[in-house]
Amino acid sequence: MSEPSDRDDERSETKQTRREFLGAAVVAAVGLGTGCGGGSTGADPDGGALARDARIQDDDASTEIDAGPPDSGVAPVDPPDDVTEAALAIFPLGVASGDATTTRAIVWTRYTGDRALELVVWEMDEGRYARTVHAAEVAPGEHGVVRVDVEALTPGARHRYVFFEIEAGERVARSPIGRLRAAPDGDVADVLRIGACSCTSNSREVATLAHAASREDLDVFLYLGDTTYNDGARSLAQYRDKWDESLSRAGYRAIRGATSGLSTWDDHEFDNDWNPETFDAAQLVAAKQTFFEHQPVRRDESAPDRVWKSMRWGRTAEIFVLDCRSERKPSTRRDENAEYLSRAQMDWLKAGLAASDAVFKILVNSVPIANFPTLFDAASNDRWEGYAAQRDEILGFIDDEAIPGVLWVAGDFHLASAQRVSPSGPGSAQVEILAGPGAQTGNPLAGILGGDQFDFQSTTNNYVVIDLDPATTRARVWWYDASGSAIETIEYPLG
Repeated sequence: MSEPSDRDDERSETKQTRREFLGAAVVAAVGLGTGCGGGSTGADPDGGALARDARIQDDDASTEIDAGPPDSGVAPVDPPDDVTEAALAIFPLGVASGDATTTRAIVWTRYTGDRALELVVWEMDEGRYARTVHAAEVAPGEHGVVRVDVEALTPGARHRYVFFEIEAGERVARSPIGRLRAAPDGDVADVLRIGACSCTSNSREVATLAHAASREDLDVFLYLGDTTYNDGARSLAQYRDKWDESLSRAGYRAIRGATSGLSTWDDHEFDNDWNPETFDAAQLVAAKQTFFEHQPVRRDESAPDRVWKSMRWGRTAEIFVLDCRSERKPSTRRDENAEYLSRAQMDWLKAGLAASDAVFKILVNSVPIANFPTLFDAASNDRWEGYAAQRDEILGFIDDEAIPGVLWVAGDFHLASAQRVSPSGPGSAQVEILAGPGAQTGNPLAGILGGDQFDFQSTTNNYVVIDLDPATTRARVWWYDASGSAIETIEYPLG
């Protein structure tokens, strides 16, 4: 991010008052391209200075502004870089965005100050602030949270956003500058580059996420669960403290502002290995409330506590975000109608997979579905393997319907791995990737994984990058450690 500087006289002459700026906030498109055409799949497998994707030219150091052609009617863009960034305590968790569609995204911050706030979102053309797509006053809600569903994004384009502090009609300070990319239109089949991580203990620095944030080539980042470790929290205030503790770390502030996210929960957002059938009702309310307070997720009006959803990325991918924790019924585990997912979620998932015409179907799955060796089975009741009926149901459905392009992505196990879901039978042709741990102790059982089923395993703290290339129907996966060195690279045909 460039250092704040005084505006020169010429720029001062074009500066608008806040009222004038808001009046011209949403302006007509100026014929700019989305700036995000098809790209290469070439990330740097050895870490170090990451090779920037050919699609991306989004460097703050070369930021320009676009005042539009003469008499175009396009309002000149005041770049946010010229406004001093507020002290960390004012925006203690930085900024974040999530659930990006072709034209919408949730934009988020937590604000502790006492000034008026204005949210501004710009469409970028490479490094230029091309046009303002959203500008409006916003007000913090409970716990200082600001969440805005911005509805004027340009499909496929990269955008930046910022929260300005306003005093006497002028922008006097700002939040960090956030970045996001809107999903392409449905007929666009570009390479999609996904980041992912899980299991980040509150007591550790998240250098893995800091490195992921230093990249400029991630289109979306998957938060696979255990984003915070709230074990021991009981009250609303305690849950808020735990979330603030986790997300205030530099790595989280960086990655959440660097690209939009898709989030699910696992157990530690509530309590270690919690049981939905016996969990304290008041504690459950507090845990869910603070998840939705702190994550930039779009809530379903008919089911506001539901986290399962699907998101399209052009024709390249449909991402199915699952809830593998809060709907399970452990008391049914050995029944032929065992519920790991609710029946509503299972039916939705099967219908969505069958109907999807996306080249890839990514199943965001907080707890692995793969069949792990016997030594792991002491905790099989905590994952798909302990609910055999539903595991067989979904794996058999994917196999029987011959649904192409399926890739499972999971966390939870404190190890990185790549494997076929089953050594034989249903799921033996399906692939699962485990991402993380991002900041946790490695699983000592990882070393027994191998043979024909498991292609890779590691206990090194890591984040994952997945390239999905619709032209070849292949997925290429890298695991990066905190220094940016690639631990492993694997490619799978998924057509």
